[in-house]
Amino acid sequence: MTFLRPDLADLPAYQRPPEPSAGRRLHMNEAAADWPVEAREALLARLQTLPFHHYPERQADLTERLRKRLGAPEGGLLLGPSSGALLDLVAMAGLSAGDEVAIPDPGFSLYPMLVRRHGGRVRPVPQGTGFPLDPWFTALDCRQIWLTLPNNPTGAWIPPEALEPLLAAATACPEPPLVVLDEAYAEFAPATHRLAVDRYPNLVLLRTFSKALASAAWRLGYLVGDPALVSKLATLQLPYSIPAPSLEALDVALDFAAAFEGAVRALPERRDRLAAALPGHRAAPSAANFLHLSPDPSAALEAVGLKVRRLPGSDAARVTVGTEAEAACVASGLAAQLPAPAPRSRRRLLALDIDGVLIDADRSFMEAVARALAELRPALPWSDGAFRAFKRLGGFNNDFRLTAGALALAEAHGDVDLQPLVEGTLEPSLEARIRALEPSAQAVVQKHYADTIHLERPLATLAELQATGWELAVLTGRPPEELGLAWRVLGFQLPAVCDAAPHLRKPEPAGLLQLADAFRAEEVLFAGDTVDDARCLRSAAALRPDLAWRFAALGPDRGRFAAPGDIQSATLRDLLPMLNQENP
Repeated sequence: MTFLRPDLADLPAYQRPPEPSAGRRLHMNEAAADWPVEAREALLARLQTLPFHHYPERQADLTERLRKRLGAPEGGLLLGPSSGALLDLVAMAGLSAGDEVAIPDPGFSLYPMLVRRHGGRVRPVPQGTGFPLDPWFTALDCRQIWLTLPNNPTGAWIPPEALEPLLAAATACPEPPLVVLDEAYAEFAPATHRLAVDRYPNLVLLRTFSKALASAAWRLGYLVGDPALVSKLATLQLPYSIPAPSLEALDVALDFAAAFEGAVRALPERRDRLAAALPGHRAAPSAANFLHLSPDPSAALEAVGLKVRRLPGSDAARVTVGTEAEAACVASGLAAQLPAPAPRSRRRLLALDIDGVLIDADRSFMEAVARALAELRPALPWSDGAFRAFKRLGGFNNDFRLTAGALALAEAHGDVDLQPLVEGTLEPSLEARIRALEPSAQAVVQKHYADTIHLERPLATLAELQATGWELAVLTGRPPEELGLAWRVLGFQLPAVCDAAPHLRKPEPAGLLQLADAFRAEEVLFAGDTVDDARCLRSAAALRPDLAWRFAALGPDRGRFAAPGDIQSATLRDLLPMLNQENP
């Protein structure tokens, strides 16, 4: 008699290939260095007073801290006891007996076990040592698609714009598969896929703290996705599943995030140096903290005291890059020499508002709002001064909301000149009415905007922007359907976060935080022309003090919202030469 499901009878346990009993640990893809001394001491001090007889109570607090830090919407982030445990939760919640899950081949050896333990069937998607997308399009009929970028064990990675066609195709399916994007090694890649999450409700992003925060011992990870999906997954998570010491460790690690960052930032350059220094072995292109080496170097490296991961069924091994000394040991063990480190360029992101910064859109939007108000409330006197007063007030960066605000104010005070009222403080009681009026206001403003867009003019060229040497992105109050119109005016496109959801509406900092994550930025300069832009930057800086933040106040009203330390410039074109001078 058996007490287990018959389909589990031949399910093997997760096991590592045979390895030497001793040696330096270059077989587990762990962080190159342990915790900084000051972080370790801070955690030990907390553990001294942690009540071991109490259940852990801080998961909600840490989830909220992490959610804000990553720019996720409320209910859009789930903390768990490792990213593997969260993937297991996704499989348990989404798979019925016989459902297929597409996984990369080669891929993380844990994946097949997770699929099978929940009654699913594995559909391997051949990848070789790269990450070709074409085979994935044949797997869109699967219940779930599990992608790993960078992939394990090869390190293969593709940029966000290359993945976009697959995500769009998956979402367009009559029965869209759930796409799980495992970014366990995202911190070592040129960019992350963070910006895709808010655009695709069938996409969830998995990450771990094992690498970036050197916290493999604490078994912590998180999942980001559509709040409706994530909140349901949260109800299925076992209560108190994250031990209290692990939660304290996460809190401390986030406090000391900047102290961990140096080791993480240095590793990609070391990885690439090591890959190029091994003439007797082929290193597959890697964006992770390891190299896939062939022919199999295991014997030679084990002979010099290094543990590496043998890859059964192939003439290859996976080698964690490790510290500078460990990478040098790998090179010497393979009869090569590791070159000296090269200077590392700082990752700098120039985030740009569109209207008033990249595009002269004042006349276009003023006219569209004026025409909309004339249609919706013909007796209301309206002026450019009232429009600008709303902008100076803050909270009305979005012109649909501005139009709704004017209508709500007119309902409360009559058809009078609104400018003096707006230059004071709007009554909080109007907020509910503004929200109720916004959808109808949006429809009318957009109708008239189609007739006023011809008034818009670009304020900089792509060549001028690229000459700064900064990476470029857009954070705009425009809705998604108006982004395409902006690209037509500009004649080029940039990675962008727009007003696609309430948490992305400035002055909320979520969009700016997402861009910082997506670009792996160390320094962010946000160029904006409204008080909401300035507030957005300052809120982001408070949530991510481990990054360097600056605000460039542009436009005729810049003196009203610029703070000490901000850059002030009349136009973007005037700002760019200053950035050119900073270009190393």
